[in-house]
Amino acid sequence: MGLTVKMQQMLEGYGLDALFDEHREQWKEAAKRTHTFVTLSFPDESTIRRDDVAESMVSMLEVNEELQGALAVKKLKQKYWATYFAHYIVDKLWDEIS
Repeated sequence: MGLTVKMQQMLEGYGLDALFDEHREQWKEAAKRTHTFVTLSFPDESTIRRDDVAESMVSMLEVNEELQGALAVKKLKQKYWATYFAHYIVDKLWDEIS
């Protein structure tokens, strides 16, 4: 799936890009750990793609206090926000984590 323009516009429209910027190092570390986990878990010689990492990050983001707090303040209750934010993180940081 990857980050779409619609996802990016929704995240930025609700100020979640600022949350990313404010905690950039936290998201970078989480994305690096996830990339390493995926690399070690997938079959040898697999090409690791952005979606592989983003999908693996979703569960972590669903319980992340920073993200969940921001979503609560903005009254964003839909389950897709963690998925959208995971794709946003990976898209922004891919060159640094891969």
